[in-house]
Amino acid sequence: MRRMKSSREVDLRSVQASCTSHPVIKLQSILDSLVEEGVKEVKIYFRAEDIPEGVMMFLLSRKGYTVKESRRLDDGSLVFIAERDEGHVTV
Repeated sequence: MRRMKSSREVDLRSVQASCTSHPVIKLQSILDSLVEEGVKEVKIYFRAEDIPEGVMMFLLSRKGYTVKESRRLDDGSLVFIAERDEGHVTV
């Protein structure tokens, strides 16, 4: 069994949406890397205008992460703290 690493922070608030890039695309790529590296906890900063909360929760759950805490920051953006179940099989 692969040993899980502790935690990482991901900030998607400055990722600009364009025809070749979008915060969702960036998030999916980052989540793939985090799963590959065995990261257990991730703190993700994002704007709900870019990624709605329900979509963020869905994308995290597909990679085995469960949101443990969510907060709205002073600038209106959100932060989710999510943990990954070691036994989860990635879809």
